Amino acid sequence: MTETLIKEWFKRLPDWVFTLSSLIFLALLIGISIMVWIAVKRYADAIGRENRVIELQDKLANQKEEVMNQGNSTSQLQTVLMNARHYVNSLNDMRESTNTPNYPQFIQRIVEAIASDVKSHGGERHRCGLWLETDNTGKLILLYGSSGFPEHYIQHRTLDIHDSIAGRSFRKKQVIKVDNVLEDSDWSPSETSNTTYKALVCIPLGVWGVITIDAREPLDENAQLIGELYGSILEGIMEDLFYLLNTQDVAEENTEENMEEVV
Repeated sequence: MTETLIKEWFKRLPDWVFTLSSLIFLALLIGISIMVWIAVKRYADAIGRENRVIELQDKLANQKEEVMNQGNSTSQLQTVLMNARHYVNSLNDMRESTNTPNYPQFIQRIVEAIASDVKSHGGERHRCGLWLETDNTGKLILLYGSSGFPEHYIQHRTLDIHDSIAGRSFRKKQVIKVDNVLEDSDWSPSETSNTTYKALVCIPLGVWGVITIDAREPLDENAQLIGELYGSILEGIMEDLFYLLNTQDVAEENTEENMEEVV
């Protein structure tokens, strides 16, 4: 009965009612769609702003870290320059002094300074060695080493000039920087007592030998520059020692000749 009444009521309605109802329904759908689109857009904009804020925060954190690293690097280089100036002044004083210079102690101080000054972050462990060529043996011998080397290595440990990274640096007179010695064809287990020292920088000292700097992580450019700076000072010391030894040899020969003439 109710269904029949409803059907009769719809049949009696004029056509314009259906048209108007359709338009109203369509307008409602359009309005709802617009509202949903606005809500979605606002949500997307909010998410976008949040992502941009996060991105800006990340950039700011990276810039702060970069500024901090640059500050540490600047402070490190300032310290190195002050130390280097002190060593150069000390070397000049030794040259002008009438007393016999204590070159071995001076060299040891510089070797220890290299191992300390190349550190760019606290907690890093480095070691530095000064290897000199031995007469006609094709070997480099460790004459001076920082505290990272075992005591029994000093004046006993040797490297083959033709079969080691340090030897290659000495032969070619080139600075060699290796991030992982295990991947270098010239490296052998005998070159280090501890394989945790995987990074290496070798700095040739003219005709005298090589400085080696060992580290557990790859060394940066500053470490190489610091090694080269101190290497220049050590090369000057080597030249002084060579001159001093030659002078002593000449003096001894003259003394022997004078003694022979007296006899």
